[in-house]
Amino acid sequence: MPKRGQRQPWRLSFVWVGSGIKAANPHSDEEGARRAALDMFETARRRESELQITIENRDTGEKYEMTANDAIKDTVNANLERIRVMVANGGDESGIAEIVEETEGLLKEIKGKGSVALRNELRDALKVALQPQLPADDEPAGDEPQGDTEAEGDKGAEVATRDAEDGDDEDDDEGDGEPLVIPADVAALITEASAHVSSAVNLGVEAQKIAEHVSALQLTMRKKTPHKSGLPDLIAHQKYTRNTAGLVYKEVADQISDDDVERTDILKSLKRAVRNKNSDTLVGYLRGLDADKEAGVKEAETYYPEAAAAYLKAKETETEESPASLTEAVYTLYASKGIELPRKGRTEVERERRAALRAAQGSGADDSRLTPEVRLENYLTTIAGELDKAEKNAGKLTGHQKRKVRNRLNELAKRAEALANLI
Repeated sequence: MPKRGQRQPWRLSFVWVGSGIKAANPHSDEEGARRAALDMFETARRRESELQITIENRDTGEKYEMTANDAIKDTVNANLERIRVMVANGGDESGIAEIVEETEGLLKEIKGKGSVALRNELRDALKVALQPQLPADDEPAGDEPQGDTEAEGDKGAEVATRDAEDGDDEDDDEGDGEPLVIPADVAALITEASAHVSSAVNLGVEAQKIAEHVSALQLTMRKKTPHKSGLPDLIAHQKYTRNTAGLVYKEVADQISDDDVERTDILKSLKRAVRNKNSDTLVGYLRGLDADKEAGVKEAETYYPEAAAAYLKAKETETEESPASLTEAVYTLYASKGIELPRKGRTEVERERRAALRAAQGSGADDSRLTPEVRLENYLTTIAGELDKAEKNAGKLTGHQKRKVRNRLNELAKRAEALANLI
């Protein structure tokens, strides 16, 4: 992510046709803008909605529209490259067939002017991608495939049609069935965050980076959602705020079939990762108000005008030893309303706990001389640290490996529950 205050010349402007939702998001480079556009078009296809996107560079004036067909072509070309690599390296046939099925589904989504020509062009490219590439010395002359290579390619494309995907309503943060009235700017954030969640679930890669991005988007949503005190609900104290965050996951969960265990597990893991990251994101944001004072003042004037006024007043009498702080002004404002904002994120707290434990062990401290409470706290800190490591590696397991690990974790969970019942 770009540093606070860094200029981001590329802009992605979008309109959800029929809903009245329109917005624009800045990006540091064209690739980032196009990648975000692909995610949004993916969401639009799943929701059977129409989306209009314009990408422009505010510095050079370069500007162009990106259509749904453009997005499909980019995604199909990426799939073709994956297929070529897998075929060249003797990849798993079922994996190749799955990508082929996905690609065929995308080709059927191509519509409008020039759709027939584009669909035929990409389908021909798919057939070529499925053909094993011969070494240069052995390549046959001419452009026609030799032997029954094409038949093999067609065979590889035969895959069973998937069952209709049903939703997964499991989420502690979702509402109680009552409809939510969502402002347009928050709805746009939900859509963008859902696109990133969908990308993580479908690709199963870079989930941690995506979790950070989703956490940042949810923080922006909370800034736009007022608490009963009148301040932004930064810690999601109200049920409405939590319900709104739950919509990010519900849009994705609705697209996963009940029997798709792996994607369901990835979604659950991502939700945990976002929750774990939320305190880090909030604390980093609050500290960042002082990192760039000019941008920080604008931010505070928008969301925390009382804190901005207090800071500007303190600025008049600040000294080198006691400088005025926007961050502290926001903390003080929230404290005056009875709301305690976190001073440290989860990662920082856990890091300090582990450092303290290592220091105690390194100093030769006699464990037997510690109180039972301190010893147990040390043991639990170690367990929490090991679980963090396990969570980071869990997403790399295959379906069979996950089932084995899940059984082992369930056994450990029962032991932990039994211990909790004894205390």
